[in-house]
Amino acid sequence: MVDKKTSCLLRGFVGIIFGILALLLPDPTLNTFKVLFWLLIILGIAILGFLAITGKGDESGIWFGLAAALLIAGVISIIYADFVAILFLLIIAGVAFYNGFTDITLALEHPRTKYIFIPAMVLFGFALLAVLFYYYPGFANNLYLSIVGTLAFAFGLFSILLGLYRPGEPGDEAVPVTASTTHKPGRRS
Repeated sequence: MVDKKTSCLLRGFVGIIFGILALLLPDPTLNTFKVLFWLLIILGIAILGFLAITGKGDESGIWFGLAAALLIAGVISIIYADFVAILFLLIIAGVAFYNGFTDITLALEHPRTKYIFIPAMVLFGFALLAVLFYYYPGFANNLYLSIVGTLAFAFGLFSILLGLYRPGEPGDEAVPVTASTTHKPGRRS
């Protein structure tokens, strides 16, 4: 199992890489999402179809229903081409929200980070969005991908900072760890 610090570092690097790709190469990134979407749809329908065929009783009905839901999502994505992009961006936004929530809960464990990292992360994300909107006119061409990429980049930077933060350094008012004493029979404490 990966500890919290390593997890923050890994999520931070992934967020930065995704943010850079989304900002610098929006069309290839979006096309990659579409290919991944179709691979997941086909694989999901195949696996759920297999489980529906081999399932017993009510269980096969559930698997069949899930396979049908994936098929409907695939048909909708053919009719509405932007459906895939919006669906994947919502998934990425959900993952980014989860990562941000995890980072915030980790920051709340340390009193110093609670007042520094959380407001700085939010302010930096919005400031970066404002700067990109103002100075980069092509930013609004792929608005959803640009916003999610910018926030992923900003939160990735702060995830790395949070992963590099070492509690117990001077100025950290974390709860002190006390040594426990054990009482051995026959000895006086």
